Amino acid sequence: MAQGYRQYSKVYQKAAVSTVDQRKLIVLLYDGAIKFLTIAVNKIESGDSYEAHTNLVRGKSIVAELLASLNLEQGGEIAANLQRLYAYIFSELIDANIERNTSRGESVIEMLKDLRDAWKSLEPSKSAGQEQPDASGQNRGVRKINVRG
Repeated sequence: MAQGYRQYSKVYQKAAVSTVDQRKLIVLLYDGAIKFLTIAVNKIESGDSYEAHTNLVRGKSIVAELLASLNLEQGGEIAANLQRLYAYIFSELIDANIERNTSRGESVIEMLKDLRDAWKSLEPSKSAGQEQPDASGQNRGVRKINVRG
C-alpha cells in the first residue's frame, strides 16, 4: 500500500511541476536553494561538515539549473545580467564550501531572497513584449517583459 502511494505521489508531483507556470517554477527553485543553503549555514555553524557540504551542493545544483535555463536571445540584457549574477553566486558557493564560510552563504541567501521576491512580484498573465491594456481595455504603451531564467 505504501509503495502504491509513493508511486502515485511521484506521478502527482511530476504532473504538478509540469503544469505550473514558469514564474512559479523559478520561485520554487529559489525557495529550494534558499532552504538548502540555510541548512548548510546552520550545519557549518554546528560543525557538521558532511551535511553542510551536502546542502551546499544541493543549493549550487539549483543555481546551476537556473543558469542553464536562461534564454539569452529572448531575455537580452536582463538575462545576461542574471547569467553574471548566477555565475557569481555559483562561485561564492564553491568558496563557501571550501572555506566553510557562513558569511558567504548568508550573503548568497540574501541575494536569492531578493531575486525570489522580484520574480514573485511579476504578473504571470502578461506576455513578453506585448502591450497590455489598462482597466479600461486601452493600451497605454506599457510593455511587459517576460524573461526566462
